[in-house]
Amino acid sequence: MIRTVEALSLDTVVVRSASPLSAPIDGELALLDPAQGRYFGLDQTGHRIWQLIEEPRSIMALCRVLGSEFDVGAETCRAEVLSFLARLEESDLLVRA
Repeated sequence: MIRTVEALSLDTVVVRSASPLSAPIDGELALLDPAQGRYFGLDQTGHRIWQLIEEPRSIMALCRVLGSEFDVGAETCRAEVLSFLARLEESDLLVRA
């Protein structure tokens, strides 16, 4: 079955899925989704995003925080965050709040 998902926008409010187990490993974050039996690895930036979406947050608010913490331009940050969150959503690791 093919599922069609509306594209994420900066106004979309997202929160991480409650199902994955996580553990920090050498500056990265390893996720295990028991429902899928799949592992995922997040680098430092992905780990920070995962922390920030523990509570529902708009993507724009997320980008504001990341822009203040990392040396990245606003447009690049928005594009990268939208792409990353879309991959999380495709993997059922992110839900829209």
